[in-house]
Amino acid sequence: MQRIRHFLNTLQTNWSEDPASRGAAKMTAGAVLVAEGLFGIARRALSRGRGRGRRGRGGLLGGVIGLVIGIVFIVIGAAMAPDAPDDEVAVTGRIVEVETSRNNDGETRFSPIYSYQVEGREYRLHSAMRSSVRPQIGSEVRIGYSAANPENARRTDGLESRVHWLFAGAGIILLAVSLVSLAISIALIVFGIMLFRSGRADRRAAGEPSGFISDLVSLASRAGRGEIDVEQTAAGRRGDSQGGMPEPG
Repeated sequence: MQRIRHFLNTLQTNWSEDPASRGAAKMTAGAVLVAEGLFGIARRALSRGRGRGRRGRGGLLGGVIGLVIGIVFIVIGAAMAPDAPDDEVAVTGRIVEVETSRNNDGETRFSPIYSYQVEGREYRLHSAMRSSVRPQIGSEVRIGYSAANPENARRTDGLESRVHWLFAGAGIILLAVSLVSLAISIALIVFGIMLFRSGRADRRAAGEPSGFISDLVSLASRAGRGEIDVEQTAAGRRGDSQGGMPEPG
């Protein structure tokens, strides 16, 4: 992941002995890490003639959005989970009819109707699933019904019986990925601010004044707009990449 690489590159930097150059380089790299953590938009320099760069994805906002979407998927999956009766009995049924409909794009969708028998009486169950593939009439399916109320039934095999797990599983995965992304974002922001403060202290020691908030906001905004070539900062280069950047102002 690019953001982790930027973090590791900064840790491995051999900083300049000159406090002014070291301070300017630390402040620039710190601002880049803060921009990465907040917005995930620090841009990598591309080859000449290919524009200013391209945006990454992530940041605090991306992580929060991912968390919300993950939770929504989990809730949808839980809501779609079939309510199996305690006295459920399994029986073999068949697809006896196919309903057709059209979606908003005018595409045809198919929904099967199942038939199953209980003590010689035939019951029918309409599927809530719709797909672009026409089900085969006569195909066998597994049906579970309540012994006390045979009309209370559900299909127990196929995608229809598992679709809620697909939503819940996708939500859990997205939730986990978003939590990791948020942790990385927070780590980048905290480390970036610490590095920026260290660079500010170096510049003060060199007799060069600097404003904490104004310089941090200015440099982070420039990194987000692609005005700072990230690959030329300590975040973008491993090892001896501690100087040569314009001083923040």
